[in-house]
Amino acid sequence: MIVLIRCNDIISDSRTKKYIDFYEKNGIDYKIIAWDRLGNSERLSNAIYCPTKSKYNQGGFAAVKDRLKWMRFIKNTLFSFKEDLQIHACDLDAAFPAALYKMFSRRKNYLLFDVFDWISDTLYNQGKIISLAFKLMEKFSTKRSDHIIICEPERVKQIPYNIEGRYSVLQNIPSFDTSDFLHDDKRYHFSNNLLTLSYVGSFTQDRCIMELINGAAKGIYNLNIAGYGDKEITERLEQQKESPYIRFYGKVTYTEGLNIMYNSDIIYAMYSKRNPNHLYAAPNKYYEAMFVGKPIITTDGIIVAEKVMSNNMGYSIEESSEALINLMRYVTIEQVKEKSANSSALWAKYEHATEDYLNMVYAKKMGINLSNNHNKEGLQ
Repeated sequence: MIVLIRCNDIISDSRTKKYIDFYEKNGIDYKIIAWDRLGNSERLSNAIYCPTKSKYNQGGFAAVKDRLKWMRFIKNTLFSFKEDLQIHACDLDAAFPAALYKMFSRRKNYLLFDVFDWISDTLYNQGKIISLAFKLMEKFSTKRSDHIIICEPERVKQIPYNIEGRYSVLQNIPSFDTSDFLHDDKRYHFSNNLLTLSYVGSFTQDRCIMELINGAAKGIYNLNIAGYGDKEITERLEQQKESPYIRFYGKVTYTEGLNIMYNSDIIYAMYSKRNPNHLYAAPNKYYEAMFVGKPIITTDGIIVAEKVMSNNMGYSIEESSEALINLMRYVTIEQVKEKSANSSALWAKYEHATEDYLNMVYAKKMGINLSNNHNKEGLQ
């Protein structure tokens, strides 16, 4: 049996949903260990939820305490299963307790470590003790894993341990059988002639979201924004609820988020170069821009910016309100149409990539025999 572990509610996680759709399509026996921190999301029938209530993006002792509860819940849940497991651990806070379980369990368990982010690089502004603790956890999890998935080929440079021959690459590419659910929707249109930007995702202070809101509040452009997380950002959006230039939709499903992007002119995907992890950012939005046929704005000087600019499918700027405002004063609808066409044309290169990876690489690594949906091969 496959056990997929992810520290969120799963519903809004596009990467995790790809694996679940693959299991369902092929009749694969699986369970999910998930964490609905706020306790208000739709519950999946195959999921076992951690009961700990917690806030998103909290820091300090409370964050450490809640993470330890989450990891203990994973360990206890894994030990409750009475069979060999094929564990797919999404990110470090799932991989570390899974690696501990693998070490202490007497069963023949297989561990796949899906590196969403190299966590120690996100702790660049934390103390040495915290950073060291996470580096040790990463080392232990990496060494104990049978296989590792990274989001972009360049990200192998982030991992300071030898994983040669033990990793594969699955980019954050949308995976749908059709794009028919994308449609023109007046809910996302504004009654003015300004260009419309969209942001759909988590709210954190290192994504230049406040800068995005500031420009829209001044009437430089319209903004469709959806997501959840940082309290300060959410409160700022609530303050702008009467603005004719800003519409805040809260937490939305993945397909709703794609429709918001589809009904906007440009997709916003900024990062902070102060965060070493962001230099290797593998944003969903880069591929989602291709899927919905829109240009993208990202941060100058990071890997994704090189890809955006070389394909003439968007813009790269520095991390400031002024840079964004100056760009949007310069952008014309003709430019947007040209870059939209370039973005859409690139989709043909990637539209089957996820399906091919899951069928040819992932199935083999997880011991899944697709010729007989319920008959697993021996672990590779």
